[in-house]
Amino acid sequence: MEVIEDKTKVSIAYVLLEKGGRILEEIPATHPFVYIHGYNNIIPGLETALAGRKLGERFSVDIPANLGYGPYRKDLILKVPKAELQDVGELWLGMELEMFMDNDIREFQLPETADEFVEDLNLDSDESDGIYTVKEIYRDSVLVDGNHPFAGKDLTFEVEVVAIEEPSFTELESGFPDQDDYEDGYDDGYDDQYGEKF
Repeated sequence: MEVIEDKTKVSIAYVLLEKGGRILEEIPATHPFVYIHGYNNIIPGLETALAGRKLGERFSVDIPANLGYGPYRKDLILKVPKAELQDVGELWLGMELEMFMDNDIREFQLPETADEFVEDLNLDSDESDGIYTVKEIYRDSVLVDGNHPFAGKDLTFEVEVVAIEEPSFTELESGFPDQDDYEDGYDDGYDDQYGEKF
């Protein structure tokens, strides 16, 4: 396959920069990011920019925060009593906690994988589920932040289209690459989100 269109399996290499040129993330062609195009599983600005691109094409695209990881939301900064984190155990700055809300009851636990992000967090909703990063630890409470690390940032992606393939049946059903692709370099976002995706 030569052109990116809906329901194609796409592998890209990229350098992600913030305004000012600082590199935030780098994905080499040897370990590309793999996704299924048209399923809204990566940030909208990047997916739009990839549509119609050809195999081997290199391009740069500026993506404003609202089409990237969304605005920085103060309501996603929470001060949590340590009593609610008893089941978690050890705490440290930068630690990622997964939070579930069930009938106004908060429950925190460790993410299943170290690189799990707030990727499934819908930034346009009032839901509080997602990955929260420990920002401060106090005597009786912990300050956690549910924003993607790149939230509120205008970004530039320097992209290379590494591969365009036909997805498998399971990939078309789920909208995500098969497990082998995750193990071989697929990065789900929070890296990012958090793919929020990406």
